[in-house]
Amino acid sequence: MRSRRSISDIVAVVLLIVIAIAAAVIIYMWLSGLIGSVHTSTTATQVKLEITGANVTEAISQAQGGGYYGKYNVYATVYNPPDSPSTSITLGELELTNGTMICSTSNISPASSSTTTITPNGSNTINFTCTGPAASPGPVEVILVTSQGVQVSYTTSITTISSS
Repeated sequence: MRSRRSISDIVAVVLLIVIAIAAAVIIYMWLSGLIGSVHTSTTATQVKLEITGANVTEAISQAQGGGYYGKYNVYATVYNPPDSPSTSITLGELELTNGTMICSTSNISPASSSTTTITPNGSNTINFTCTGPAASPGPVEVILVTSQGVQVSYTTSITTISSS
């Protein structure tokens, strides 16, 4: 009878050790996943830019071959909240609201200052020009991409200017 009781005690101790090790592994995996997500690109998750206004004008011209293309001039006013780090705009895109790309450029220039960097609690007007297929006047999305890879967008409409 004694041998049975000692075998039960050994099995119970082994089961408790296995449960403790499994719990430790699960807690370690949870913590390492949590810590890993915090350490990956914290600057990108902290950037909170907002486009407060945008204006898009299109000059339509006829291409050789009969088609039409548009030269788009985009102005976007960007605000960087106080709790967001300094960032700069590296890419500007113009899309239809259904996601179809009209044009894109990395040739971004500030409209009023000498830099595209936007400091915390600061604002700047960004300007870019790009060429793409002629779009009918209507809603479009102005998309700006920061140096950290964060995208911000603003929906506006196109103002068309006739050109020969």
